[in-house]
Amino acid sequence: VFGHPTPPASLMSDLADKHQRTTQTYVRRPFGVGLLVAGIDSQRQSPHLYQTCPSGNLYEFYASAIGARSQSARTYLEKHYESFAEASKDELIVHALQALVGCVSGDDELTKENGSIAILGKDQKFTLLEGDDLQPYLDRLEVRNAEEEKEEEEEAKEEEAEAMET
Repeated sequence: VFGHPTPPASLMSDLADKHQRTTQTYVRRPFGVGLLVAGIDSQRQSPHLYQTCPSGNLYEFYASAIGARSQSARTYLEKHYESFAEASKDELIVHALQALVGCVSGDDELTKENGSIAILGKDQKFTLLEGDDLQPYLDRLEVRNAEEEKEEEEEAKEEEAEAMET
């Protein structure tokens, strides 16, 4: 126990217990924040992603998003998480940005001014991509979305042509 790294599961369980204890007493106000925490289990050498809720619930995910307007990001991540294991770091960044696109409020667009991506991993320093460092990935995302729209239009035209033939 002493002198060894704490496994992320144990740390997050303790944190969730602390959140939950505040819901049982009227003396203290419950924490009003949920957390999304990534960690590496040093024994298994595997990454983990945990979410805690103000109620004390603890969840483990392959990919997740929290906060206002995060449902579209969670939906995107649920549909695509199985492809993440084989994806390169650049592809994972583009996936993260695609998930964020639906979370931007109103008529705003995801830009280098209102977006950022944090990168962390085993034997890798924490890196924050924002501003001009993020722009190449936003450009890649724009090209990818344009290609997908073009393919969808072509498929719709083909289906329309087949319907007219029958």
